[in-house]
Amino acid sequence: MSDPYLLRVRDASITVVDASPEDDTPSDVYEIAVFGVSVLIRRRAQWNAATDVPYVHIEDQNDGPGLLLVEVNNTGEHEHPRPSYGVIA
Repeated sequence: MSDPYLLRVRDASITVVDASPEDDTPSDVYEIAVFGVSVLIRRRAQWNAATDVPYVHIEDQNDGPGLLLVEVNNTGEHEHPRPSYGVIA
């Protein structure tokens, strides 16, 4: 496997990692990171009956309380509160 390719654009970084068929990753993996949020995009070899389907993983890497708003296919925003680890109420 070759080294990841890194591109920086303003406050964002885009990292591309080569496909790894032995790990059921039939496509390159793309990670976009900006504003403390990481979005990973790749294809999955199989999901239920479908094969070679798009897969998107979103991770809020900010610390402390907060909120992540996510919308998929124009179906409306969904709120994802950031966990408050170590905070005693």
